Amino acid sequence: MEQYKYGPLVYNTSESDDETGNFYWNGLAPVGYDDIGIPIDSSGFQCLDIACPIHPDFDATACEKEPNDFLGLEIPTPSSFTEWFEEQFMELESRDAAFFVLRWIDFQNESEPCSQVLYRKCATMDIEDIIDAVWPSLKAD
Repeated sequence: MEQYKYGPLVYNTSESDDETGNFYWNGLAPVGYDDIGIPIDSSGFQCLDIACPIHPDFDATACEKEPNDFLGLEIPTPSSFTEWFEEQFMELESRDAAFFVLRWIDFQNESEPCSQVLYRKCATMDIEDIIDAVWPSLKAD
């Protein structure tokens, strides 16, 4: 059975003998991907809970937020995104969590202030430089 992936998630299901993945999905096994790349089951439903912070429609209103000096507004903390991964018994490095916060901002409507500021300030930067600018404490040595 093919292993399905989404971001850092590699799906394990009860229908597969291959347990080399890192994310146990207890619903119907994935059989393909939808138009945004999330694994779907045989009924066409996404095999990823919307409570997962890497889901494009994740609602971060309940996340811990902090003012960000570089962006000049409040954004979710990288550590608030790692909580979900910890609950799934997975480790997520701080820079990876920061990447997913930026990705969440990118998924927001273009009229959202966080998206506008990120696009305006970071349009010509690569992802590593953006992470360093937004979270200087996470700079790679």
